[in-house]
Amino acid sequence: MPKTGNIVTYTVLRETMTRFEAHAPMILAIIQLENQVKVLSQIVDCSEDAIKIGSRVKAVFRKVASNGDSDTIQYGYKFAIDTQ
Repeated sequence: MPKTGNIVTYTVLRETMTRFEAHAPMILAIIQLENQVKVLSQIVDCSEDAIKIGSRVKAVFRKVASNGDSDTIQYGYKFAIDTQ
């Protein structure tokens, strides 16, 4: 999977799903990767004002969830604005 792409479209979720309340507002975007595949991902590490259609983004590895009962931590890719 390519690690960079461009934002095709995005939305800001102010009412999030159960267990994601701490992430509100959550920015979700459809990203077209360098190989032309489109993926849906959360945009992190920036304000809503920084998001623009066409913005270049890069994949970042982040904590997705944790289960306190089993001490399991789940990680996955999200995307952030590429400032380089």
